[in-house]
Amino acid sequence: MAKCENSNGGHYKASANCERWDGGGIVVVDAPRWRTNGWSQVFCPAQTKFKSAGIITKST
Repeated sequence: MAKCENSNGGHYKASANCERWDGGGIVVVDAPRWRTNGWSQVFCPAQTKFKSAGIITKST
């Protein structure tokens, strides 16, 4: 999950790196919707586990 208190007119969304159970590498999953406030959520797909996360931003 990601949350920004003051986006200053920009947008953001959560992003997660999920590791495949079969050793097939990392799956990058981004939240579907850009946000200007509130929580952004993203979930790892089935047969993966959470590895790391971050926030993607854009100015408009």
